[in-house]
Amino acid sequence: MGGRPQKPVLSTPEKRVRHILSEQRRRNTIRDGYAALTSMLAAHPTASSRPAPPKPVRARGKGTRGRTRGKGKSGVLFRAVEYVKWLEESVEDLMAEVERFEAAVQPGWRPQ
Repeated sequence: MGGRPQKPVLSTPEKRVRHILSEQRRRNTIRDGYAALTSMLAAHPTASSRPAPPKPVRARGKGTRGRTRGKGKSGVLFRAVEYVKWLEESVEDLMAEVERFEAAVQPGWRPQ
């Protein structure tokens, strides 16, 4: 009835293979995104003359007892969150600085 052709019914092994391939694509996408995020964070402190963001203050839980702080995937994610917060604060600071400069400019003055 509808405009769509019916999909063929897949056997159990075909479904399994498709699922495995789909999962591999998903993992590769996550891996690529993680690699890009890691490289961006590695470049961050030296890429700017602005002060580096503060290190996150978190209560230490049981388990690793702080031995792996900043390492591994969770550490990268925490650093990414702190970096985004730092960027947001930097934008706010820069916007305030622009407003101060604009207020200091004589009324009626236009750049040429």
